Amino acid sequence: MNFKSLIAVTITAAFLFGCQSTNVKRNDKYKEPVQASSSNPAFIFPVSLHGVPGNDQEVGLAITGGVASKYGASVISGQQLYSMVGNLSWTLGENMRRNVNNGNYELSGWYANRTAKYLQVSMDKLTNALTKSGVIKDPNFKFENVIVLHVDSTGGISVPGVARVTAFGGLLNVKNLEVISYIEKDLTLVNDSATILAQMPVEMNSIVEELVAKAP
Repeated sequence: MNFKSLIAVTITAAFLFGCQSTNVKRNDKYKEPVQASSSNPAFIFPVSLHGVPGNDQEVGLAITGGVASKYGASVISGQQLYSMVGNLSWTLGENMRRNVNNGNYELSGWYANRTAKYLQVSMDKLTNALTKSGVIKDPNFKFENVIVLHVDSTGGISVPGVARVTAFGGLLNVKNLEVISYIEKDLTLVNDSATILAQMPVEMNSIVEELVAKAP
């Protein structure tokens, strides 16, 4: 086993099986956990990635595909429609992160509110696209809950071929433009495509598990 492969195996094992603390922040207005189901699925907003080694499109599809595989019809991914929202994937995640970490679960403030309104318009477009493609059968269906996932670079560490990122996710109520729950955690990634494609779906699935409950 070469040095790069040894680092990949060691770090992946540490982060997949080691004890890592998480800090879930919950909006007190929502007492019960949101439960996703086939009749009321949550929507995975197209994922934006910064600082993650590898091909962003491939990694994004691996992440959302991993979540969809675990939750089945309880979640619907919009990753294939990323081009319809573009930079909103990043601005939405960053606004959510900044507001919640300041104790504000509403997407309020001039910039955040502008982003929130754009979200509502974009959700109509995305839902229409999914309806036309046959993914959504009910022409009158509207998503109530949106899962926003994002990964941001936190700077490098002094190990060749290794990157540090912060992964975070939130569950949004689209109608009220409020964050229901939010979580973030630091990850260490190896600059190896196969390792990234294996690790990222597991890491992001663990975030989604904290945000939304799967219907029995």
